[in-house]
Amino acid sequence: MAEGSTLRGTDQPLPDHVTVPLLALITQRSLDADYEHVAVRRRSAGASVGAQRVPRRTAGLVLLVFGLLVTIAAVQTSRNASADDASRESLIQQVGLRRDAVADLQQEITREEADVVALQGTLSTLDTQQKAIEARLDRLRARTGFGPVRGPGIRVTVDSAPGSAGTQLVRDSDLTLLTDALWAAGAEAISVNGQRLTALSAFRNVGVGLLLNSEPVTPPYVFQVVGNPDTLPADLLSSAIGAKWYALKDSLGFRFDVQDGGTMSLPAAVEQRLRSAQVAGPHDGKKRTQIGESGP
Repeated sequence: MAEGSTLRGTDQPLPDHVTVPLLALITQRSLDADYEHVAVRRRSAGASVGAQRVPRRTAGLVLLVFGLLVTIAAVQTSRNASADDASRESLIQQVGLRRDAVADLQQEITREEADVVALQGTLSTLDTQQKAIEARLDRLRARTGFGPVRGPGIRVTVDSAPGSAGTQLVRDSDLTLLTDALWAAGAEAISVNGQRLTALSAFRNVGVGLLLNSEPVTPPYVFQVVGNPDTLPADLLSSAIGAKWYALKDSLGFRFDVQDGGTMSLPAAVEQRLRSAQVAGPHDGKKRTQIGESGP
């Protein structure tokens, strides 16, 4: 409806709030209210109020400037909205990418934890095997004489008869016989004058002296024997090789004394380096077949 239009069926003009644009009407009324307020203040101060009012061109120019500012603000707001939408979309994409990365890392952590559990199981198994091997090695060292031992046993003392000489003295073969008899009676570890007996130990006469493990030993010869002190003396006497020893010592008049040794600690023997012996391979112990025989 154009400005200056009349109501249908009447000659009365339409009111301003119908014909005038809303933004222009608000600005005009705001300016009129301001002018009226200033005029009231002047009247109260005794000053004359001019009858002139602001021309409509000025009001239109103000409206134009105001509309231009509003348009610029709207355009800027629209541009900022587009930029904000783009930034929001970028952030959403980044959040999605980060979530995927976190999911991948969580899966990797799960795999690593499974590997750690498997490795811990393997480590536990290896640790158990190592302890079993170490226990077996300790037993082998104790039996072979290359590991220290501690336990109850008996003390056996041997010496030549008083005033004896030459062949009547205790010799290497005599001590070897007694050692074999003690092993047969159930000895678990033996030392003579503080030297541990091993599978490589041997008594050897050098003139009137005796060597054990290439070290000299002098009488009396004290055997420290780890084993059951309740059965060792009786088993030594009842065994066949023990009977030979008793017959030998009676014939030569050796001094022979067996006592309860209580708890004894026997040192480990000094390991000797092998010069010729080597560890046998897995096939070295197989029986060879004669020519013409069929083997597996």
